[in-house]
Amino acid sequence: MTRLLCDLLDSDPSLIYRLIQALKPNDTWRCLHSIIPHTHLGAMFQPSSSDELVLALQNSFVSVGEFVSWLERIDAKDALFLVKPDEPVRILIQPQARVVTEAGSLSVLRLACEATGFPPPVYEWYFNDQRLEEERSSVLEITPVTKEHSGTYHCYVSNVRASRTRSSTSTVVVQEQHKHNLPEGPLSLCATDKVALLISNSEYINDVELKLTTNDVETLAKSLAALDFRILAYNNLTKCEIREATEFFCSLLRPGTYSVFYYAGHGFKHRRIDYIQPINCDSSDSEKCISFLEIVNRIKGTQSGFNLIMLDACRSSGGHLSDLPVAEIKTPVMKKARRSSIIVYATSPYSSAVEVMGHQNGLFMEHLKRHICEPVSVHDALRRTLKDLEEHKFSDYQIPVVKYDTPHDHSLTDSILDGKVYRRNSKCWHVVSRLPPDEVFPVPNASLHIRYSCERDVFCNSLVVRAYLDPPLPNIHVSLDAVHFKPAGVHEAASDSSVLVVNSLQRLESALELSVVLRNMETGIVFYTRKFNCGFPLVSALRCGT
Repeated sequence: MTRLLCDLLDSDPSLIYRLIQALKPNDTWRCLHSIIPHTHLGAMFQPSSSDELVLALQNSFVSVGEFVSWLERIDAKDALFLVKPDEPVRILIQPQARVVTEAGSLSVLRLACEATGFPPPVYEWYFNDQRLEEERSSVLEITPVTKEHSGTYHCYVSNVRASRTRSSTSTVVVQEQHKHNLPEGPLSLCATDKVALLISNSEYINDVELKLTTNDVETLAKSLAALDFRILAYNNLTKCEIREATEFFCSLLRPGTYSVFYYAGHGFKHRRIDYIQPINCDSSDSEKCISFLEIVNRIKGTQSGFNLIMLDACRSSGGHLSDLPVAEIKTPVMKKARRSSIIVYATSPYSSAVEVMGHQNGLFMEHLKRHICEPVSVHDALRRTLKDLEEHKFSDYQIPVVKYDTPHDHSLTDSILDGKVYRRNSKCWHVVSRLPPDEVFPVPNASLHIRYSCERDVFCNSLVVRAYLDPPLPNIHVSLDAVHFKPAGVHEAASDSSVLVVNSLQRLESALELSVVLRNMETGIVFYTRKFNCGFPLVSALRCGT
């Protein structure tokens, strides 16, 4: 049985005082209810001091496990040492053997040893059985690499409670670089990280619904994920939400990062300016839409190493007169001209983008997906795409336009040089890519499973929740319902009440709470019901601030 925190505090009164001393109020305290259900602690409870918090916990039904989860979320290390049970150190990822080629300042040796345990593990790296005194991270990184770095490496992992274990031994061979083995092109074409922002707008309030934009983003997202891109894929955004997504995306574009921006949805051209159309706007009012140039300049204003920026939308006049003077667009002032981008328009000015009935993808994506993962430069991949598109029967209706301002032959398959940029982005990425943990609840004669995933395995603002019994019970109907979710949206997947889709997570204002009901279809009797808290999953965590 799960132990209640109040029982633990009653058994050791000194723990109350030590917890009060260990806890320090901060902004993340407002996420208390993302872990602890409202039924266990008052729904309106907002602690203002550690005394007030501990006193409330003494008189609550909060379990030790729930309290520990909250302490982990707010990173309250001192308090965790007081209440979290010890966990022995266990290595999950062993350092692997490596063959590294000397390449001057660009060569990197990276060995990883990931472990779990509590208190948190510390790492000691050894090279040929000699301790590397300065290396105390889970990742050993050496650059530049020379032949002197050939040898054996292993790692000892331990914690302050005397739990200690040794990793397997990794043998590293550093070989001399021969000119005939060099890859074509300059060796400097490597990324410090890869990030993609992909937006599909399809369900318009005041315009025609688009059938293939969601497929287009899903196709591109899965292709880029296979090339080690971090994927921020959104469905159906307003003007404000497009800007917020772009700002977070740009916050990840640090020096040397490769970025891909792709928008699929309605668009138009007005006064010689291309506009992206949010789902709650129509093409008759450009002021309520977003200038594509605004997004281009925002991305180009970062320190990224390479940008591929694509607009897959109509560029027709949208009912506006097309011969008016150029509109004035307020965009960020760039401090210095940077040659690092390729901009792709899926169609020509004052033309439409084509969706062909019965096809899986729009015309542009149908051809781009054949080449986007090829180990060639982005220039070559786009040339092959355009050449294929020319042979299509609708090629006269949609002629893409490509603009270059980079002289380099970047490829989306270029390797990632792991370092500070990659690790720093990984910490940010963990916040927005986090799903609630899958759960299993015992019910009479079976187990009730709750499983979470992104919609189509790519969309970060849409959560799919599945409930099922194992083994299945005859005549028992499983249904999910959302208790607290507004102003996000909820609908059943394919009219299946056991699968719930929570969309527009970026709008979530309080922790997501769902309920599951098991009903006997013959008698109509409900024999099991349960509420469960999902916290702030995926991109909703940005609103929570965790």
